[in-house]
Amino acid sequence: MKCFYVILLVLVVSCNTSKPTEKTTVIDSNKEALEISSKDSLSFFLDHYDKFFATNFNVSECPGAAVVIVKDSTVVYKKGFGVKKIHTQDSVDVHSVFRIASLSKGVTAVLAGNMVDRNELKWDQNVKESVAIFDLRDREQASRLKVDHLLSHTTGVYPYTFTRLIQQGMSLEQIVKSFKRKGVVSKEGAGYGYQNAMFSVIEKIMENQTQKTFDLLLKERIFNPSGMKTASSTFLDIKNNDNVAFPHSYNHYSKKYRLDNLHKNYYNVAAAGGVNASISDMGEYLKVLLGYRPDVISKKRLSDIFNPVICTSQEDTYVNLWDGVTDSYYAMGWRILDYRGRRIVYHGGNVNQYKTQLLIDPDNKIAICVLFNGPNPFNGPVMPTFLNYYDFYKDMKKRAQ
Repeated sequence: MKCFYVILLVLVVSCNTSKPTEKTTVIDSNKEALEISSKDSLSFFLDHYDKFFATNFNVSECPGAAVVIVKDSTVVYKKGFGVKKIHTQDSVDVHSVFRIASLSKGVTAVLAGNMVDRNELKWDQNVKESVAIFDLRDREQASRLKVDHLLSHTTGVYPYTFTRLIQQGMSLEQIVKSFKRKGVVSKEGAGYGYQNAMFSVIEKIMENQTQKTFDLLLKERIFNPSGMKTASSTFLDIKNNDNVAFPHSYNHYSKKYRLDNLHKNYYNVAAAGGVNASISDMGEYLKVLLGYRPDVISKKRLSDIFNPVICTSQEDTYVNLWDGVTDSYYAMGWRILDYRGRRIVYHGGNVNQYKTQLLIDPDNKIAICVLFNGPNPFNGPVMPTFLNYYDFYKDMKKRAQ
């Protein structure tokens, strides 16, 4: 096999306007065809991605990580890296639980799709009619807000509204009541403003529609039927688990990691950032997202939640800097990327020092999830490099035929 190497390219992507640039990793075949006809191309790809991940993870010195890849309806790669706690030999395994942070938004969207399948919820359902305590300073706009506005961050409220209240531990009910003091910066549906508190108003709608708690709905509709055996959505669940990849912070001056405590932040807005799961759980979840579990969510509802709602190509969003991305959008709980002529479904997360990412390539029926228990420079290139590697090996397979 001829060797290959990773090079860095400067990317400029746009949606009718220019954007900032960033260096990202891509693969170069060194202008020579790679002979892979004697070996299964998927195994060949996975072997090299494993080496790429292991090498860069070790260089990053991040305490722990876990990766799962699903192709079609099969988990083809699942592995833990590093340790749950620094200064121990307690290795991360495939059942070690992480906080998945904002990947929770996608889980919530799947739950919403499940409820739409059951005629318990509608995308154009009125928020205020479902949650009487909700209001805005602009009462007319509050009366027009729909479920799809909540899930697509297009409510018109200023980005990250009530982050302070979330971090202070205020209950979701009190946060929802507090919106009556908030004004708007754009009409509903017209502007994008990423939210956690506003997004989680969906919890109250779901609870009022079913007379069940959001936590119970997740267990009954998503976690249990999907086989996500260690997934949960409360602080007590992760605190009482004996196999947790604990969070770590990084000191840029000493260039060292230190163990952090699990904290309660964002469990009060669980729909936006409160789900806990192992990489084995996420493998089962990827099968749902690839459309192989219609008992959990139909392909029609998956199509709904993956359907772009608003363009984010001009936003200061890191995905706009990936090599190959020409435009980006937000759907319902998901980012959608126009990537080299096809649509990619993606989301990232960051809470309590956990860094998480999930990507679905529907055209190629392949998906990946990566979970880290600490911030690290490797978190940035891990997904765009996955896409580059996979496209590279698809191309090499064609040449070998």
